[in-house]
Amino acid sequence: MGMREPLARLLLVEDHDDSRDMYFEILRVAGYAVVPARNGEEALALAMKERFDLVILDIALPRVNGITVLRVLRGQPKTQYVPVITLSATVGDRMHTAVLAAGASMVLDKPCLPADLVAAVRTLLISGARPVK
Repeated sequence: MGMREPLARLLLVEDHDDSRDMYFEILRVAGYAVVPARNGEEALALAMKERFDLVILDIALPRVNGITVLRVLRGQPKTQYVPVITLSATVGDRMHTAVLAAGASMVLDKPCLPADLVAAVRTLLISGARPVK
């Protein structure tokens, strides 16, 4: 039995170890190549160095927060069209509006069910969703 080619390369940005490990495993089992990042600085360094098909981005991050990371990604030619799913424990219309205005392709509230995360990833990869400019 040969190794299957991963469906896509995902950058997973989450500062909580338990959540990051859980999402990593869910996405890996679903067939994706997942590269974890612990904070916004690490995420931006990886995004500039490597190629990703999609980014899963926690909004509440230490040092550089998720909205700042999102704005930087949208401002770079290399990453401006990469779909970004944001995860936020701060539920509310104002947060959703701010995240979408910063360029998120989709917003998921935490806690996020594994099936919902995988479905969101699949949907964006299939649609090739680009952020609204």
